[in-house]
Amino acid sequence: MERQSEIWKTLRRLITLTAIIGAAYFLVVRPLERALAGTKSSFERGLAQVLGAITNTDTRVVEGRAEIVSQAEVSELSLLELRMSATRTIEKSEEFSGIIPLGTKKLIVRGHYTVKGGYRLKDGVSLRMENGRPVANFPKPEVLSVELLDFDVLSEDDGWLNKVQPADRAQILRELRNQMREEAEKSGLLDTVESSLRTRLRDLLGVQAVAVEQALP
Repeated sequence: MERQSEIWKTLRRLITLTAIIGAAYFLVVRPLERALAGTKSSFERGLAQVLGAITNTDTRVVEGRAEIVSQAEVSELSLLELRMSATRTIEKSEEFSGIIPLGTKKLIVRGHYTVKGGYRLKDGVSLRMENGRPVANFPKPEVLSVELLDFDVLSEDDGWLNKVQPADRAQILRELRNQMREEAEKSGLLDTVESSLRTRLRDLLGVQAVAVEQALP
């Protein structure tokens, strides 16, 4: 009898302990899991909202990271706009039949441009958390456009039978545009674009720092 009594006491203790553990699981653990899952889901939606606000595109959450929805056309994110000027000279000497000189024509033009720097958005742009730090995946910044605002003809000299033609003016404006793009790239504009992206992401996420990677496929 005494042995059976001890067995029943042990069983009652096991049943009581099981009931306590079950109650704790359903009353504490499960609600905590749901809260954590809700917090994670809410945070991921926040990443998608920030990426959408920065890029002005539709976004989605895939495997814990926010990314832009695939688009038929590549869109642009302009983060910096500058007004810049450049001067270029063309000088051409011509001869008749390779013997008789026709004179030298010279044209000097100064062009005024609006230069925009930013990103061409394509598949792979994303925003995620990694080891507690936001990491943005973007392509390399680039000069998006170089638009002519106005130009000044600083000098225009004709040879005696070698006149400056409309084709010469068109040529120098094309060359000026290419020159302006090269000068913009060398000016540090692209570094400023990337810094501006980091600042915007940091401000919207409310964090101290954001890493920007350029590992798009």
